[in-house]
Amino acid sequence: MSPTNNPSEARGPSAEQAFRRWLCEACGLIYDEARGDPDSGIAAGTRFEDIPDDWTCPVCGVGKADFKPLEPAPAAAAASARQKKPALQAAADDHGVVIVGAGLAGWSTARALRSAGFDGPVSIVTACDGTVYSKPALSVCGGKGIALEALAQQTGADLADELGVRLLAHTWAIELDAARRRVLTTRGTLRYRHLVLASGARARRLNLEGPGSTRLFSVNDLQAYRAFRQAFDAATARVEASGRPVRLLIIGAGLVGCEFANDLASLGARVTLLDTAAWPLQARLDRHSGEQLRDALAAQGVWFDPGARLGPVCIPAGAPDCASVQLEWTSACGTRQARAFDLGLMAVGVEAEVRVAARAGLAVGRGIVVDPCSLLTSNPDIYALGDCAEINGQLGCTIEPIHRQARTIAGEITGAPQPFAVHSPVWVVKTPCLPITIRSEGVSVGSPDSSGRHSEVTAADPA
Repeated sequence: MSPTNNPSEARGPSAEQAFRRWLCEACGLIYDEARGDPDSGIAAGTRFEDIPDDWTCPVCGVGKADFKPLEPAPAAAAASARQKKPALQAAADDHGVVIVGAGLAGWSTARALRSAGFDGPVSIVTACDGTVYSKPALSVCGGKGIALEALAQQTGADLADELGVRLLAHTWAIELDAARRRVLTTRGTLRYRHLVLASGARARRLNLEGPGSTRLFSVNDLQAYRAFRQAFDAATARVEASGRPVRLLIIGAGLVGCEFANDLASLGARVTLLDTAAWPLQARLDRHSGEQLRDALAAQGVWFDPGARLGPVCIPAGAPDCASVQLEWTSACGTRQARAFDLGLMAVGVEAEVRVAARAGLAVGRGIVVDPCSLLTSNPDIYALGDCAEINGQLGCTIEPIHRQARTIAGEITGAPQPFAVHSPVWVVKTPCLPITIRSEGVSVGSPDSSGRHSEVTAADPA
C-alpha cells in the first residue's frame, strides 16, 4: 500500500467542501475524512476516494467496497425538529417516536428517520451517556495501540444536536404501557406514536460458585470495557516489578473470547482460555479450522484447555487488589487444575434484552419477535431491531443488518416502505494471528487479500 500522506494531492473534492464520514457496514467503524487513519498512514484530511485501493478497515479487515457514505441528516428536517418543543419538560406532550437504546441500532434509527424526512419529535432513552463508538473495536484496540479516550467517535449530546433529537441519557425504561402508548422511565413518562426497541443484549453470565465469581469481568459495551481495561492496566503495573506477565483468565472460546485472548496476549499477558468445547469457535468452525486457530493463539502465548468443567471461583489469600481470582476446574482428560489469576473475563455470549417487552405482553422468544419484513412486533405501534430482535427464530448478532433494519423502520413510519431482507450473516473473527471470515458458503482462513477478503477456503460448512 502507498498511503496518501498529503491531503492537498487528493483527486477528489476540493478542500473547501465539507469532510465526509464513511461507515463500515461490517463492523460499524466510521472513517472520518477530517481525522484520517494515522495508524495506517492515512493523513488527516484524506478524502475516502483517495485512500489506496488496498486499504482495509483497521478493525475488521474488510475492503473499501464495504464502506458507505454516512450522510448528514437533512438540515431542514433536523432544524424543524429542533424547533418543536426541544425542552425535556415537553416530553409528556410529545407523540412522536421514542427509541429505547442509544447503541448503533438506536442512533441508526434516529438518523434513518431524519434521512427519510421525518421532522417530528424523536426521543432516545438510554441508560448510558449515548457515546458513539465502534463496539467491534473493543476486542482489538489493545494490540492496535488505541487509547481508551480515542474509542469515542462522537458524544451523544453532539449527535443528538446534529439530528435534532432529544437524548435522555442515564435514564432507564422501566415499564411499557402499550395500550396507552406510554413508556415509564426514571425521568418521567414519555408518550409516543411509534416506539422503537433498540435495547440490544446483555452479557451472559455463568452461575459459578465461589465468592470470586463476582470479580469476573464481562465486556459488552464501552463502559464495561473501560472498567476491564483499567483493571488490566493496573494488574500490569502491579506485576511489572516481579518481572512476570499478567495472568489472565478468559472463560469462553467463542468469537469475543478468542479476539480478546489474541489482543491481550499481544500486550504481554499470559492467557488461559477455557471452554467446554473441543476447539475454539466450535459452534462455527470445523475441527481443522478450529485447531488452526488454537495453534495460532498458542503461538501468541494463549493456552487453551478444551472440555473444561468449571469449579468454584475463589479469592486468593492476601490478594492485594479487587480483581485477582483463583479458579478450580477439571480438564477433559480428568486432570484437576487450580490456578490464581490477576483478573478474569467471562465471554460466554449475550442474551437479548427483552424484559420490558415481555412484561408489556409483547411476543418474545430468544428475543423480541418481529415481522421479518416490517420489523413490527406483536403490537402495531412498536418496532424492534438489532441484537434484541428475533427474526424467523434467529437473533441478529452482527452489525451489517442494523443499518438496513433502521431504514426499514424509518420507511414504515414515514409511509415509504423498504421491506427488510434477511441475508446470510458474515462473521469476521478479528484474530491477527489467524484472520478468519465465516460465510454460509464456507470458512476463509489466512491473511486478507487486496480486497480485504481472506483467500484460503478450508471448510464447506462452518456449522
